[in-house]
Amino acid sequence: MPMTAASMYWRDTLRGYNINHSLPLPFDRYRLSDERRTGRGVSFSFDFGEDISHDFLSYSLSNDITIEQLALASYYAFLFKLTNGESDLCIGMNTHGRYKEELMSVIGLFVNNIPLRCQLDPHWSFHQLAEHVKEIITSSLEYSYFPLQRILAQHPNATKPVFLETSFEFQSYTSTSGNNEITIGNARLIAPPFSIKIDEYEIMSKFDFVLTIQH
Repeated sequence: MPMTAASMYWRDTLRGYNINHSLPLPFDRYRLSDERRTGRGVSFSFDFGEDISHDFLSYSLSNDITIEQLALASYYAFLFKLTNGESDLCIGMNTHGRYKEELMSVIGLFVNNIPLRCQLDPHWSFHQLAEHVKEIITSSLEYSYFPLQRILAQHPNATKPVFLETSFEFQSYTSTSGNNEITIGNARLIAPPFSIKIDEYEIMSKFDFVLTIQH
């Protein structure tokens, strides 16, 4: 692993970014910086529907961009509007950490969280944003093996990496059952939920804001 190249990449990516800066997301009550979190949140889910799904896939195929990259570009556009024009957006994304072919079949936890920083131009078209996001995620995944702890160590003055509070998750299922599970012998392994459901809408979550796309 070229650790030096990865270190330089992440240093350049976050150069000039205030890691302690929270995105100005709307809130229903003011939260003190030292307030203890309850972990309670609200979850909403919906289906794209056949027409939007068809348009989504068509755009992906005709513009040589993956579904994940297109979903992330849409998320950045949404955050840009939600934060009243914040153009320097940095969010967290978990990667599987299996950067070598021999690790793909190994059982174990290799997950690594990486920052995805998007400095967008408010005058861009959505196509320009999508192309920019494609470059971001392609280069970021190339160096996703670099541990988050070492990325943060490059910023010793950072006391709170708030980009970890806003997250993006893309879950792609290859089975028709819709369950994220595998079978080994007589044992069936099922991935745990991203958050714990309390009731119909309320959940336990460790993020301020997260978008999960299931495809």
